[in-house]
Amino acid sequence: MKNQNIINSLKNNGFTEYEAKVYLSLLKSYPANGNRIAKSSGVPGPKVYETLRKMQEKGYVFLVKNGDKSSNKRYYPLPYEDLLSSFEKEFTENLNLLHTSFEMISSSSDQEWSELFHMEGYETSIEVIKNEIDHSSQEIIMSCWAKEFDALFSHLAAAQKRGVKVVTMLFDQTTTPIPWSNFFHYPSTKVDDRHFGELSIVIDDKKVVVFEAKSANSSGVVSSHQSMVKTTRNYIRHDIYVNRIMNDFDQDLKKLYGEQLERLIDDF
Repeated sequence: MKNQNIINSLKNNGFTEYEAKVYLSLLKSYPANGNRIAKSSGVPGPKVYETLRKMQEKGYVFLVKNGDKSSNKRYYPLPYEDLLSSFEKEFTENLNLLHTSFEMISSSSDQEWSELFHMEGYETSIEVIKNEIDHSSQEIIMSCWAKEFDALFSHLAAAQKRGVKVVTMLFDQTTTPIPWSNFFHYPSTKVDDRHFGELSIVIDDKKVVVFEAKSANSSGVVSSHQSMVKTTRNYIRHDIYVNRIMNDFDQDLKKLYGEQLERLIDDF
C-alpha cells in the first residue's frame, strides 16, 4: 500500500498531514530525534518539533530525554495496535452517540407528516409495488388485473409465508393457483371498461398504492395519508362485498338490471 493511502486514512481519523508523515516515519524507525524524523518524513524542519509537541499532547508519540540538548531527545510512536484500538473505540462511541441522538430527534419529529410520491412508467411502478409488498408485516388487501397479479404473485406468496394476511380481488381470470382469500369481479363489459388497468393495494393499513396500468403513460401514486389509506381500503372491501352479492344473485340481478347490468351502471 502506498504511503499516501495510509496518510489519507490517518487524516480521516483526525491526524494532520504532518502528523501522519511523522507517525509513519517513527513506525519505520524508532527511537529517532527531530532531525532524523524531518529527513525521513519529509516534514519541513521548522515544523517537525511543533508537530511532535502536538502529537505528544494527543498521545501519538512519547519523548525520552538524554540530557538537555534537543539532539539527545528521542521519540517513540504509540504502538499501532493501541492506535487502532483508540480509533475503533472512538468510532463506536461516535456511532452510539449518533444512534441515540437520531432516535431522539426522530421521535420528536412531526408524526402527522405523510408520504406522497408519484410513479411513472409500467416497469418502475411494478418494482415499487413489489418493494412495498416485500416490506409488509401484517396485511395486504389488493384489487387488480391478472397481468399485474401474476407479476406480483411471488412477492405476495412470500409475504403470506412470513405471516402476512393477504386478500385479493381480480377483475379477470388467472391460471395461477391462489392460496389465500381471493374474489373475482363480476364479469361485465361495462364494468371491465371502467376498471381497465386499475390496481389498488393497501399495505398494513398504513400505506396505499394506486396504479393505472396502460400500454403507455402508466402512472400511479404511493401515499401514507390515512384518509387515502382508509378510503382505498374501504373501496376494495366494498367492491368485494358487492361482487360477492352479484355472483350469488346473478340471475335475479340480470332480470332487474339487464344482462350487462346496464340499467344500474348507466345511471351515472
